[in-house]
Amino acid sequence: MRGTRAPVKGSIFLSGSIPDAARWQGDFEPLEITDAVVAFARACLTREFRIVTAAHPTLAPLLMYVAAEFPSTDEARIVIYQSQLFETVLPTATRRFEADGVGELIWTEAVAGDEPTPGHWEASLREMRSRMLTETNPLAAVFIGGMEGVREEFSRFSDLFPGRPKYAVRRPGGEAAQLSLEAQRASSSVSDAENDISYPTLWNGFLRELDPDQRQ
Repeated sequence: MRGTRAPVKGSIFLSGSIPDAARWQGDFEPLEITDAVVAFARACLTREFRIVTAAHPTLAPLLMYVAAEFPSTDEARIVIYQSQLFETVLPTATRRFEADGVGELIWTEAVAGDEPTPGHWEASLREMRSRMLTETNPLAAVFIGGMEGVREEFSRFSDLFPGRPKYAVRRPGGEAAQLSLEAQRASSSVSDAENDISYPTLWNGFLRELDPDQRQ
C-alpha cells in the first residue's frame, strides 16, 4: 500500500561497496561499511532525500531492504543505475524489490566489446556513471568503503559538480578511506567522519546542512 509522504528534497549520490578481498589489498571492515550504509539510508529516507547509486551487488540489495521499512510512494526514493553488461548477474533481491515498488532500476547501454569481468568493463561503467550523475543532478556525494570505482566516481562527481559537498568516510576503510586521508593532507573541503561519532549522528548532521527546511 502506498503512503502519503512529503516531496523529495533532492538526490544524494552514494558511491561504495564492500571490497572484494581477492582484488583489494587495503584494509576494510565489512560490518563498518554495512553499518555506515544502513544508517545513511535510514537518515536520507527519514529526511525525504532520494539515494542514487550504482547497482553494486554488496550494497544495492541492502539499500532496498532499508527502503522496504518505509511506506512506498509513487516517487522512488532509491534509484539504482546499472549497465546492461551486468544484466545476467544482477542480484535477485534487487530485481524483486524493484518489482515490489521499493526502488527504481535504470539500465544503461553496454559498450560493444566490453565483458562483465574486471579489466574489461571500463567503457560501459563510464557510460553508466555519466548518465547516473547527469540525469539525477545530486546535491552531494557520499563515499563509503569501495575499491577503484569509488575513486573514479569521486573524480567524475568533482568534475561535474565542483563545490558541491563530498563526504568520504574513513573508519570503514576501502578506497573511501584513502580519499579521506588524501583530502586531509591536502587540506581540501572533503569532509570526514570523526572516529568517535555514531553513524546516525554523523548522517543527520550532514543532511541537516543540505535540508532547506533546516536552513531557514
